[in-house]
Amino acid sequence: MKKLMNVLPLLLVAVLLFGTACQSNKKKETENVNVTLFDKDLPEIKTLVNGEWELVSGKNAREFCEYENTFIKFADDQYVWTEDGKAEPGALNWRKADTGAGYEAYLMDVFYETNPAYPVSIKGDTLILQDCSETGYKYTLVKK
Repeated sequence: MKKLMNVLPLLLVAVLLFGTACQSNKKKETENVNVTLFDKDLPEIKTLVNGEWELVSGKNAREFCEYENTFIKFADDQYVWTEDGKAEPGALNWRKADTGAGYEAYLMDVFYETNPAYPVSIKGDTLILQDCSETGYKYTLVKK
């Protein structure tokens, strides 16, 4: 029993060190992502965007909006919008079209079907979506 008590603290330290090393590697992978999306092929965009994101803010030249308890889970051609615990699924309906900013990109129907948005970039754990409406909101989402 004494030998077990002497080895137990060493095992605990080893497990803690191993767990910390695994977590820091995962964090570094997320921090190193820095890619534009509007110029990528659709399969690559879907791969990079898939997952759960928290909608943090939207802004344009005149306005700034903050969101609370709003999440979007992307899964290829589908999304689930969750706001205050209420989930609403929908289809992304990807299509390549003019963005209104002088170039084409893959648009998706995630905010409003009549005003599609497109993924602009991912920097670290932050996704930027640009909407193609007259208001031209740029939305910030953070990976969950």
